Amino acid sequence: MVEYAWPEALRPTRLTFYLQHNTTRFVSPVTRATQVMRREGARWVAEASFDPLSPTRAGLLEGLLAALAGSLNTVRIWDWRREYRTGDPRSQGQVPSGPYSFSDATLFTDGTGLVVGSGTPALAAGAPRGALSIQTAGWWPGAVAVGAGDYLGLGGRLYMATEAVTASGAGTATIPIAPPLRTAAALAEPLVLSRPTVAMRLVSDDEAANPTRPGRFTSISLRLEEAL
Repeated sequence: MVEYAWPEALRPTRLTFYLQHNTTRFVSPVTRATQVMRREGARWVAEASFDPLSPTRAGLLEGLLAALAGSLNTVRIWDWRREYRTGDPRSQGQVPSGPYSFSDATLFTDGTGLVVGSGTPALAAGAPRGALSIQTAGWWPGAVAVGAGDYLGLGGRLYMATEAVTASGAGTATIPIAPPLRTAAALAEPLVLSRPTVAMRLVSDDEAANPTRPGRFTSISLRLEEAL
């Protein structure tokens, strides 16, 4: 199996991206009381449409699809709707107040500014497989660490913060996540906060279907699921 990187030049015009849970329901035929059990195997699912595609961009996507060989190989993608976490200036179009690289907090004259870092967040403690929260450190004290719905990359897997969390005065934060941790994580393992990706494979061998409009514009829609 080969894992491919997603081409930067390709961005979907429509996107569905969600966590598909894996639960079992039992409904009593007598009382209709319901029991629900969470099972392993929750996975990220995506459907991306690219329309219209120029001949060059269509060729780029079709070449990738040919390389994926149906469901054989994988490609790392991210949720284009939320590429950066809450509080990241790239997601807000602005630069928050300090600390700055310049001691006088100088901004550029064209209205832009320096991207303010947020430390180097990592796990503050190890976490077992199946954990629903992780203890982290390395945030700016008292600032928003993550917002509800922000994505986190950890150990090559993709997770979502289920609640907004503000860092403590010591820069630590306990973050509730979904899905449950896939594998045990070690102390000081770093978090990926910018475009965290997930390895996905095509749902079927027919995802490369490419209806073409008059004028040579191509339309392609893909269905992908996390490679577990």
